[in-house]
Amino acid sequence: MIDNPLPDQVMEEKEALQKAVDFEDYCKSHAIEIATHYKVHKDLHDDFAEWYYSYMEQNSDLFDPCFIILDSDYIVDWWEAESYLYD
Repeated sequence: MIDNPLPDQVMEEKEALQKAVDFEDYCKSHAIEIATHYKVHKDLHDDFAEWYYSYMEQNSDLFDPCFIILDSDYIVDWWEAESYLYD
């Protein structure tokens, strides 16, 4: 009997996709917590969350889904990079 690798391949793809979705959800929820803690205007939370997700995607070694690091440097970096959008 020949072992069909397709089911394993499909499951690996689904697991990878789920990990990516989970990572995005964790990042965005952490970003909202950070923005709320530092009293960023509520209208800017989603924009900050997108930036934070992109930042963590590029620096995934900094991200720990178990802990939210309430660091104002993320807000400062985001504002330096994106403030021109709001002038």
